[in-house]
Amino acid sequence: MRPRLLLLLLLGVGLANAEPFSIAVIPDAQQEVLRADDTRLRDRLQWLVAQRAALNLQVVLQVGDLLNWDTPDHAQYERASAAFRVLDEAGLPYVTCLGNHDTAATKEGGSAAPGNVHDNLRTTNTYNQYFPLSRFRLLQGTCEPNKIDNAWHVLRAGGLNWLLLNLELWPRAVAIEWAKGLIAQHPRHNVLLLTHSFVTGGGAIEQLNGGYGDHSPQFVYDQLVAPYPQVRAVFSGHTGSHGYWRRDRADGSPFHQFLQCYHDNTTNPVRLVTIDPAEGTLRSRVACPSLGQDKADGSTFELRGLSWVQP
Repeated sequence: MRPRLLLLLLLGVGLANAEPFSIAVIPDAQQEVLRADDTRLRDRLQWLVAQRAALNLQVVLQVGDLLNWDTPDHAQYERASAAFRVLDEAGLPYVTCLGNHDTAATKEGGSAAPGNVHDNLRTTNTYNQYFPLSRFRLLQGTCEPNKIDNAWHVLRAGGLNWLLLNLELWPRAVAIEWAKGLIAQHPRHNVLLLTHSFVTGGGAIEQLNGGYGDHSPQFVYDQLVAPYPQVRAVFSGHTGSHGYWRRDRADGSPFHQFLQCYHDNTTNPVRLVTIDPAEGTLRSRVACPSLGQDKADGSTFELRGLSWVQP
């Protein structure tokens, strides 16, 4: 029996005609909104729109620290918001998560803002003003009313159901309990978790909460990833540059960790993840639209023999 036919029998005939599709993951973009004449963020998003059909691009993710710090005129919010309007106008869905620099915890210059840094981390009024719920096309609900800080989104792609969950940085107990309920209620969805800090630059699950957050990424893993095999991947930034690590739960089910941070001062990298459910493959590469080529840093790879939760 041919390998592809055998794989389709194992996966289920429902995936036989499923088309490969792509997800784009934008790393920390905080260096790209410091100046009005820096067009790297907008150029990247315009490039993604231009490549949408060729990639069968279904959604764009952003791993937090979209901004570097706020100012009285909200200039960095204005630039980031204007750049993402490219996706709004194209009707290309996106999901974001908040990093520490996207909150009131960071003051001009990048250091900790005055006041209670823990409370400031949860002060996200300006972010929600510039990125209201109405901008998120796949949105199904939020943990708190009118706040995108913790939200869930649903996508149908590759013949499969996907639940995209964005979780606040070093989350509070209320956010974790809310997320647990959502995952438990969607056993037939493949869950992709998006949170700003999850792995270190070396691929270990982060043990700390930054000193001013609530629960650590290790606690997030213990509560949200380890008990639920439908959680298939975690996308994060915050530290290091880039990386991929597969881990197996106690029951042997795998999950996949993708780190994309870069803090790039010159180019505008974006991870492209292409999933082919029928072939059981996942291909990843990091493109740099400003260079017109992919990163030659070991970030291109292919995973084979993957299976997914079917409807």
